[in-house]
Amino acid sequence: MTRRTTLTLTEREERTLATLSDRKGAEWVLFESIAAHLGYSLTPDASEATVIRVLMAIGAQVLIDQALDEGYEQLAEIWPEIHDEAEAQTLRRRYAEEVDRVMP
Repeated sequence: MTRRTTLTLTEREERTLATLSDRKGAEWVLFESIAAHLGYSLTPDASEATVIRVLMAIGAQVLIDQALDEGYEQLAEIWPEIHDEAEAQTLRRRYAEEVDRVMP
């Protein structure tokens, strides 16, 4: 789905875009690198709309990564309560025996 929307930028957001206007600066180089990591291809003549879309994607990825990190931390806290090591070993042994039986 493609959708066009109007976006009013605050002074802070304008400054952020201005920082990326120097297409040879350190910020742009890092921005390009992160964008490439997320699958975006940026060129020095990228439009402002493209820059905003990529900034939005980077921000969304940061949120996703942070949520995953927090989820893993929560899981680590409760893991001893929900994990039965003896049962896990039994399941691994049964799986190994099944694989050995099927694939001699």
